[in-house]
Amino acid sequence: MKRIIKKNNRGRQMTVMPGGFRVALIAACPFPWPRGTPIRIYRMAQALNKCGHDVHVITYHLGQKEPSPPFCLHRIPKVPFYNKTAPGPSIAKLLMADPLLSFKILALHRRLQFDIIHAHHVEGFLAAIPLHFLYRVPIIFDMHTLLETELSSYFSGEGASNTPLKIIGQMMDRHLPKWADHVIGVTEGIKAFLVNLSKIPANKISVIPNGIELSHFARVTPQHGNKKERIILGFAGNCASYQGIGIMLDALSLLRSDHPSIRLHIYTSDADGAYESLRKRPEISPLVDIFPSDFEKLPAQLAGTNILLNPRPHGAGHPLKLLNYMAAGKPIVSLAGTAHLLKHGETAWIAKDNTPRTFAQGIAHLIAHRDLAAVLGRNAKDFLSRRFSWESRAEEIADIYKKLVYN
Repeated sequence: MKRIIKKNNRGRQMTVMPGGFRVALIAACPFPWPRGTPIRIYRMAQALNKCGHDVHVITYHLGQKEPSPPFCLHRIPKVPFYNKTAPGPSIAKLLMADPLLSFKILALHRRLQFDIIHAHHVEGFLAAIPLHFLYRVPIIFDMHTLLETELSSYFSGEGASNTPLKIIGQMMDRHLPKWADHVIGVTEGIKAFLVNLSKIPANKISVIPNGIELSHFARVTPQHGNKKERIILGFAGNCASYQGIGIMLDALSLLRSDHPSIRLHIYTSDADGAYESLRKRPEISPLVDIFPSDFEKLPAQLAGTNILLNPRPHGAGHPLKLLNYMAAGKPIVSLAGTAHLLKHGETAWIAKDNTPRTFAQGIAHLIAHRDLAAVLGRNAKDFLSRRFSWESRAEEIADIYKKLVYN
């Protein structure tokens, strides 16, 4: 099929298939940015563009510098006093950034005439709803998690419960997806929630987890130890309270007497959050090293660890860190609440409850049984290589676009 060569809004040439769609990907977050939601949107936009679609990411004024992305990137005007890059809502975001994003989407549609809106997370979906209702452009709601389990953590702190916020989150989870023409969830758990509680027909919901670029991790030679025979535990990601950082640090405290050579490496773009977590636990801060990280550095950083940790206790979505851990081929210890991709004793060691003690016991078990740890790491990588790639994800998404646009 003949391909059309065009330039994006920064002058970079892109290849677009004549049968491709003009897609508005809505990113109500810093973009690009090294954490789950922005990374999912970036890789999705990149893969859809490779499939020949004309992809336009519409986002906030915040984000890392990206001189020539392989898609069109549109930003709202700079919002004074709003420079928050951590996840979670804020007054400035809700009252200033999100309305500006909605106006930006409408203005771009009048000029570009989008075929489909693909809105990520609740804020992106709400910002795109006016375009959907005013111009009847088909809209997809890409649900990365359920607000019922996440919303309260932004305000109540780790381990705390805020029943009113949980109720608000559950109401939004139940009713907002009904406004979409189609819903994409990242796990079967999200689909089950929508079918059973929102009463959305199963054929209007697709489960499309994240993909992973295995070739990015294949460039690094796995390391099976370290020169001083220290035990290096690794954690990659932001340090917001919902990540379970306190559980991980408490588990480290329990392990240090039996394993004096143990250390925890935190790989993050959120160094301030990591230092704040450590400030509350000065007795273990000498055991923790914090390293700036991004997608380019991450494979080499994970290769230098012995065991990788996912202490996040709750969440309907797949933590992106788990895909990165699996791609690294390292043994994983995870809490059960977010181990949706993993099988205990086959691809990871899964702690059955959300306590530091059971998490520490899982880590100690893999330290004592290194052959098992190596098998778990290999199995996880093999599973990932068979099931996950962004190219296949883009094809699944494009099939949904076709059904919505042509119907």
